[in-house]
Amino acid sequence: MNKILIIDDEPATVEMLSVFLNLNGYEGVGAYNGSDGLVLLEAERPDMLIVDLMMPDIEGFDVCLQVRQKPTFAHTPILIISARTDQDSIRRAYACGANGYLTKPIKNLGDLLGEIQRLMG
Repeated sequence: MNKILIIDDEPATVEMLSVFLNLNGYEGVGAYNGSDGLVLLEAERPDMLIVDLMMPDIEGFDVCLQVRQKPTFAHTPILIISARTDQDSIRRAYACGANGYLTKPIKNLGDLLGEIQRLMG
């Protein structure tokens, strides 16, 4: 079963995504801030990450950069899910190493599942 690490400071979002992933054949593991997410990255060794951009400690941009600096995770797919809809944030996320970008709130969970399947190959 593929493991997906969710890094988001909103517990309700982490819980919803975890349940959704579990119902669709994935194992969801959650962290409520960037620092904990980076610790869980090493401990859980996920097959993919879902990262929020706006978090209190480390922004999602920096989480992406730090993940990409680790040789083990240099090619691990990263999906950004953020309330930021501006083109600058989207461009910056891809520049920091994101592989996909969806905006909150996610209105169609089929789109989310399709993006996960696309990124997981």
